[in-house]
Amino acid sequence: MAEEFRHTMTSDEKLISDTLSGNITSFGTLVERYWNMVVGLAMSKIGEPSEAEDVAQESFLKAYSQLHCLRQPSRFAGWLSRITLQQCSNTIRGKIRCRSALGCKATGIEDLNTKAANPCNDRLTESQRHFIRERIQRLPEKFQKLIVMRFMGGLSAVQIAKQLGKRPGTVRVWLHRAYKILRKDLAPILEEVK
Repeated sequence: MAEEFRHTMTSDEKLISDTLSGNITSFGTLVERYWNMVVGLAMSKIGEPSEAEDVAQESFLKAYSQLHCLRQPSRFAGWLSRITLQQCSNTIRGKIRCRSALGCKATGIEDLNTKAANPCNDRLTESQRHFIRERIQRLPEKFQKLIVMRFMGGLSAVQIAKQLGKRPGTVRVWLHRAYKILRKDLAPILEEVK
């Protein structure tokens, strides 16, 4: 597992080096590798699938244009997640500004949590999916980010730790705490699904 992790991180570093040398297809590989993580993170903040994909595209464009500023290529996923969170904030602020200044019918921040998300399990009802999203959004932000990186990005605790510059033990403890909160909060759904 540790060897596989090292290979993945070396691969990210190589892809970044190749991109900076002018090989744009290398960046395309990074986009494919982290697309689900970025969309999942955007969904956790925005709640609207099409807008989450727009934020993901903007995040990758920003990452590409700022790639030369990345000091630690081995932490690309963590850096990319920070860019994504900033893009989410920009999108939410833009909606609020548009709504108040121009009087357009943009979604207000209070309505963002009521939007439908892509169903990750088509056996769940819309109200059950809404309940799950709501519970994840109630987690502290550091836990939300870990849950998205773990389940949408498919990263292990060791990989998440490397990306965030944390110790693997710390990430495991945080994941355990997030799981514990979610298990308790999602108990009603688990009973319905059984």
